[in-house]
Amino acid sequence: MSTRKTLEILDLYTLETRELSVPQISEIMNIPQSSVYRYIRILKEKKYLMETNRGTYRLGLRFLEMNNMINLNNELSLAATPVMTQLMNETQETTVLVILSGFQTICIENISSSFHMVKVSSEPGKFIPLYAGASSKAILAYMGNDAVNKLFKHGIVQKHTENTITDKNALLDNLKDIRTLGYAESDNELDEGVYTYAVPIFSTHTIIGSLSVAGPRDRMIQKDKEQLIASLKKAAKQIEQNI
Repeated sequence: MSTRKTLEILDLYTLETRELSVPQISEIMNIPQSSVYRYIRILKEKKYLMETNRGTYRLGLRFLEMNNMINLNNELSLAATPVMTQLMNETQETTVLVILSGFQTICIENISSSFHMVKVSSEPGKFIPLYAGASSKAILAYMGNDAVNKLFKHGIVQKHTENTITDKNALLDNLKDIRTLGYAESDNELDEGVYTYAVPIFSTHTIIGSLSVAGPRDRMIQKDKEQLIASLKKAAKQIEQNI
């Protein structure tokens, strides 16, 4: 089945064209109706299209779900940026905001320290492994053991540094500790020479992302850990209240 053809069907929908029949799609795209039915069957199963009582098809609820996710991401970024800037000034370290995206996380905001520069994987728009690094594990810890089992079942887990946890039981124990403590920390786990603390961000009791502070290992281990974590948790609560 052609992925391009499937996407081209979705491209037919506009503000002016909100419903289409199989014959209309067939004529516009110059493909057999039998092929159109095959494409539509997949799009219906995935909720990208829905059938009306007139036998036509319109965009489905999946787009509403995706729109809600985009709006939440925008709201989260807007709510977090001033808080992250304040946290960066307070800690003099880089602050990072990541959200869940399938079996990965994605960085949507990064306020680099103007005091001490550090190179981290968590750059805006960049995907990060869900199982490695404090930023991601602060999210994974609240997704249940089934999410961890799927990561290993699909062969997703792999080494990034010597400190990356690739044993399932060890990872499950680590995630349990994160839930108990309310924060995650990683030492050279994803980026060599980088130490990170991260806390989860919730929306109506559902995990939606994490906030972290990252810096060079030799400097981070000299900081007041309890104070740093307290500042992180306070900042996360402010963000949750703003969204």
